Amino acid sequence: MLEKVYKQLQRWMPSEPCALCKQPVMGEVALCNSCRPKLPQLIHPPLELHNDRHWNQIIIPFFYKKPLSPLIHQLKFDHKLHYARLFGLLFEAHLQQHDFIKPDLIIPVPLHKKRLQERGFNQALEIIKQPAKRLQIPLDRTHCRRIRATSAQTSLHASARKQNLKQAFQINRSLQGVHVALFDDVITTGSTLLAVAAAAKKAGAAKIDLWALAYTPPHR
Repeated sequence: MLEKVYKQLQRWMPSEPCALCKQPVMGEVALCNSCRPKLPQLIHPPLELHNDRHWNQIIIPFFYKKPLSPLIHQLKFDHKLHYARLFGLLFEAHLQQHDFIKPDLIIPVPLHKKRLQERGFNQALEIIKQPAKRLQIPLDRTHCRRIRATSAQTSLHASARKQNLKQAFQINRSLQGVHVALFDDVITTGSTLLAVAAAAKKAGAAKIDLWALAYTPPHR
């Protein structure tokens, strides 16, 4: 099934060397057949996320582990934007493998305008924009805003993350009765998406899905 999905999507994507082994990839998208199984697949979303009543549906294909994590880091900090196309394809293939309920709208988690200026792009938007287009799901790029600059989440523990993001997001449109999927590249505690979900609920969203490319497992 997965191979069929990849083949159906190939025509939208330019050919590139494999992101992992750097070998030529014939008609594929930046990941060869040998390297694809090496990605750290997440079979079931973590229980701590399911326990939160915000979520109608949780879709996360991968763990944030090697060999995927260095590629995500390179997208965000080395401006390797072609990896966003790869991640979008991987996420879309995962969606099509599962009986997901198609939302009315996708909202990528926004960056604060200062961080957006520094980075030059929002990685969540770059990853999800092509899947949204191909799946014909409207993508809201403008109405969800990060209205307060926050400290980097990676440096904070779970309770501090929640406090750091309190009232950090605002949605300037009605979502009354709308089924919304919130998308982020990496989720750790879920604090960021919970903060966006609170703003979506305030705007009237009827159902909220949690979508992310990868989940950071807790340190044991």
